[in-house]
Parts: sequence; C-alpha cells; structure tokens
Amino acid sequence: MCYTNVSEVNKPMTKDNNFTAKQVGERIRERRTELRLSMSQLGDRLGVNKSTIQRYETGGVDPERTILIVPIAEALETTPEWLTGKSDAKEYDSYTLCKKAIEQHISDYLDSMTSAVQGQPHQQLLTTFLGEIVDLYALFCEHFAAAMKEVDKIAEDEGLKESLRRYAIESGAITEKVYRKEMEAPVEDMKRFMDGLLHIYDEGRTNVKIGDLLGIKQEAMRRLPEKDESVAP
Repeated sequence: MCYTNVSEVNKPMTKDNNFTAKQVGERIRERRTELRLSMSQLGDRLGVNKSTIQRYETGGVDPERTILIVPIAEALETTPEWLTGKSDAKEYDSYTLCKKAIEQHISDYLDSMTSAVQGQPHQQLLTTFLGEIVDLYALFCEHFAAAMKEVDKIAEDEGLKESLRRYAIESGAITEKVYRKEMEAPVEDMKRFMDGLLHIYDEGRTNVKIGDLLGIKQEAMRRLPEKDESVAP
C-alpha cells in the first residue's frame, strides 16, 4: 500500500547522532502511541507477541541490528533512520513508499517467473508483456489524473452544487459520467491487451498476434497528445 498522509519530508541525515538501544525503544513506543496501536496490534504486524514488544520498548533494540530495525520501522510506518536517530524524518514521502511497494511487486514477479518458466526466450517474452502492461498502466494513470482533476473541480464548484441541490440530482451521477468518459479508452486498452494475452494462440477466437499486442500501447500513446491538444487553453 502507498501511504500518502505525509506530515514530514525526508531531511538530511544526522549521522553523528548515534542512538542507544534504550533510545530506539523509546522511539518505538512514541511511534506506536502516535499510530494508536496497542502492543498486541504492533506484535501482530511483526508476527511476535505482546511481551516481545514490551521488551523492545523497555529494554531497547540495538540500532545496528538491521534485521530487527527494518521490519519494526515498516510496521510503524516510519523510517529506520528516524528509529535509530540518524534522521529527523519520521515518515517517508509518498513517492518513496510507492516506489518501495512497486519494487516489492517486481521482486516477487522475478522470483516467481524465473523459478516457474524455463528458458530465456520464454522469460524474455513474459518480461516484454509485463513491460507493455506497465506502460499501458502509466498511460492509464495520466487519464486517471485528468479524471480526478475534473471530479475535484465539480466537487468545488459552488454554483454546480446549488444547481444539483435545486434539481435533486446526485453529484455522484455527474462525477461518475466524468470519470467514465475519461477512463473509457485506457480501460479498454487494458482489457484488449489482457484478452489478447489470454488468447494469443487461440487464433480461431481472436486472431491475435504478438505484434497486435505490442501495437496497443502505440495506439494509446498516439491518442494522449491528441487529447492534450484538444483541452489546451
């Protein structure tokens, strides 16, 4: 998950500030309290019992024990650097957190694909398909951003809200149409690609070839500039 409620951005490291184990324990308790987690709840996140969390907080954790510090920091939605006193940044910025989540997905994919699929050509083909999906999703994000911008504009339009109240129209009906209009093409691109991938050898059903799949992204990219020009002031 990508956390976006960020109160601080990363600040320069203060490497000279070396915490003791006791101070690390104090920060564990501080952050757990901020997140309104009980010791048992934090223990569930870490796969340990309440007494272990109590020991961490009272007895402390060696700041050099990365094998403990990193999972504790992740469970507390904070940075290992803050936990060990090397930085004042209590939270990652949203970009870093999203990047970490995506990197984990990629790592899981590589582990699964290379262990299950034998032969470099087959692995390369699957990786090519993944790259196309990622690129299509990037275009999907462009459209999603535009859709959300319009939805937010509607939500903030006092005149429109008054009209909606006057005629007893649900604002959701308006925002849904805005969203669907913007997202129709990118969603269809994703559906076409996945359907083609599923039936790539079923030519009697879809007559899809690898070249057809690789062309979907190019079509989608050509549409994006046309859309931008049409809405330019």
